[in-house]
Amino acid sequence: MAYYQPPMAFQPPANDPCRAWFDAVDVDRSGYVSPPELTQCLQRAGHNFSVEICAKMIRMFDRDGSGQISFMEFQQLFAFLNGMIAGFRARDRDGSGRLDGGEVRIALQQSGYQLAEPTFQLMMRKFDRAQQGSLDLNGYTELSVALGTARNVFSFYDRSRTGQVTFTFDTFTTASMSMMV
Repeated sequence: MAYYQPPMAFQPPANDPCRAWFDAVDVDRSGYVSPPELTQCLQRAGHNFSVEICAKMIRMFDRDGSGQISFMEFQQLFAFLNGMIAGFRARDRDGSGRLDGGEVRIALQQSGYQLAEPTFQLMMRKFDRAQQGSLDLNGYTELSVALGTARNVFSFYDRSRTGQVTFTFDTFTTASMSMMV
């Protein structure tokens, strides 16, 4: 008589760089990564991300709403972060560590965002913490997370994919609250 054997947990190859990063980030060995753990690890790697932006990034990939991410969720965050860093470096033509407004606008357009000038200027002011008219990697990532979140919430309501929705105040409030992090 055969007994049920649960499926084996996914075990990546020992040389998997994502697993190595996950193990380095998971300081308490809980099997999950929290915003403070991610922040500390990224700061040790030379990336000055705030706890707030790390929490926002974790929320993007946290499928069960626990406030922390498993290895499977971390793999998606790892790919996202590597893409953000590579994209930022490629667009930072002068090597200043900041993207000016023109570079940010081109990056957004290449990502499919067509924003009116007042909206773009508002976003630049919001995420340019140093008020230099440019974004560092932290601000650029935070802007990208905010736009991605807004796009996902909008897409939920734009079921016919027309690019337009009509909101009641109640629905607008619900949509707005789901974007607040």
